[in-house]
Amino acid sequence: MGKTKTTKAVSLLISIIVCCLALQDIQDWSEVGIFKDCGPGCRMSYPFYHVNIIHAALNAWCLLSVVFIYNVSLWRLVFAYIFAVSVPVFCLSNIPTVGLSGLVFVLFGSVSFEVERKVYYQLWMVAYLVIGFLFPGTNAWVHLYCYVVGCLAALLNKPVKIG
Repeated sequence: MGKTKTTKAVSLLISIIVCCLALQDIQDWSEVGIFKDCGPGCRMSYPFYHVNIIHAALNAWCLLSVVFIYNVSLWRLVFAYIFAVSVPVFCLSNIPTVGLSGLVFVLFGSVSFEVERKVYYQLWMVAYLVIGFLFPGTNAWVHLYCYVVGCLAALLNKPVKIG
């Protein structure tokens, strides 16, 4: 199996797992969500749990879109996961956060220099981030952190030519 096929298969598997886990009835989100002073288990598991199936399906669709459109490598997917689970404490509250969107925002940032219409893309990303800050149930700080980290990783790996 080729490298991009492996990544696509892994992202499909992640999407299926995420959607199946969204069907679980979780009574205590602090057992699976990331929050200040949470344990390593919560840090590692929070991307896979979602509040409901709509949340899971939207995050899975975004993951599949970025992986399939930009032929994301398995290494980039692994690094996106590592960055997403290493969210600094200042981005977190005492309310547990769940969802694959941190990983997806790292990937969005990591492809930011590969898109054809860079200004258009960045304007949409700013809009998504601002909208996230307007919804009270969204941890927009995690989204912002993950997007910035993805952009920095892209900048370090694919320098922008000036001139």
